[in-house]
Amino acid sequence: MTDIQARLDFWNRSGKILSKGETVEHILTEIADEIIHITGAEQGYLYRLNENKILIPFVKRDKKKEDISQEEITVPRAVIDLVLQQKKGIISHHVQEDDRLRSILSIRAYGVKSLICIPIQVHHKNIGILYLHTVQRDAFDREDLQMLEALTPTLGYLLENEWLHHVALEKARMQREMQMARDVQDSLVPREIPQHKGWDAAFCWQPAFEAGGDFFDFITVDEHTLALVIADVSDKGMPAALFMALSRTILRAVVGNHGTPAEMITRANRLIHHDAQEGMFVTLFFGLLDLENGKLTYVNGGHNPPFFYRKKVEEFQKLNPTGMAVGIEDDFVYKQKSISMEPGDFLFLYTDGALDAVVRQQPFNEEELQSFIQRHRNADPTQLVSMLKESLCGVNGGAGMHDDLTLVMWKRRVNNRNE
Repeated sequence: MTDIQARLDFWNRSGKILSKGETVEHILTEIADEIIHITGAEQGYLYRLNENKILIPFVKRDKKKEDISQEEITVPRAVIDLVLQQKKGIISHHVQEDDRLRSILSIRAYGVKSLICIPIQVHHKNIGILYLHTVQRDAFDREDLQMLEALTPTLGYLLENEWLHHVALEKARMQREMQMARDVQDSLVPREIPQHKGWDAAFCWQPAFEAGGDFFDFITVDEHTLALVIADVSDKGMPAALFMALSRTILRAVVGNHGTPAEMITRANRLIHHDAQEGMFVTLFFGLLDLENGKLTYVNGGHNPPFFYRKKVEEFQKLNPTGMAVGIEDDFVYKQKSISMEPGDFLFLYTDGALDAVVRQQPFNEEELQSFIQRHRNADPTQLVSMLKESLCGVNGGAGMHDDLTLVMWKRRVNNRNE
């Protein structure tokens, strides 16, 4: 219980604390000390409600102006829940005689005799709690409650700003981590096309977010054999990026051990399944290309069927799946098929980001994709991939994209000159 002059002094000291320009935590700690002093409380707490409605003790102080350890907290949670539910403060001069509180066992256990508990609100929304108690009866009066209720808007402003600052720092941290993930992914996908006499190629790789689950690869097996890979992980963002890195590493490992494409993907499937979290898998197209005779032996593990264009008959053939997506069943045995790429033929590989793009306010479908490739079939790979990317993503690259986008075109030249 305090006189008017003491209250005026309290407001004056609080104003000076607010004008110091210290951190929010420092300001709130000093104000909590002033509150404990002016009211005669033995302990004072400021709680903040996080985004999951969980109460986080932000300031915990005693009358000696010392922090209270987590193990020494003596706050009846039932009192806080009551105040949050009612959205108004309560004062109890003697809790053992208070019908609202005397049944709360923790109050008796902590020896609490008098308490004040006030919700801290911003725009009528609970964002925190101010709680004070003492083991003395009749320690607080109605003027204490009114004074503290007048202060809580300021406390709310400070708590909200501290939370916004925390959110900004967390967002910046996540952006840095996502950029690091993007940089790692950039280092995992090819930066340039491998040069082989008689062949041209082009690619586009564009994650929808900072990091994604699409990947492609060109793996040299020997001087005349090249492995072509395109794959799409069943997720987006950071989990997909990590699973993408795992899948790529495993694929490169099994290629290094040699064998047929079917044997390689069967081994990769067992390894990927072993490390895959529940519900994660990867669709892929994997082919071994003989650069001398043009024979491509491939496995399609549940991936979007690539388009194989045969120039001699001017027809498109879709290379349909030869097995399920990789990582679903550990004992699945994959099958393989073969095609022969003659001069002028090309293979066009893509992920389903091409079919999820919105063009002219409609999703771009498989028929439109084939029609686009058909119209531009005589363009060189770099031109065709560039035109398709602009059609799907816009001039600035990104408009209409809701999924990762990867395009790969591999074409056998009509002649074998190095151009």
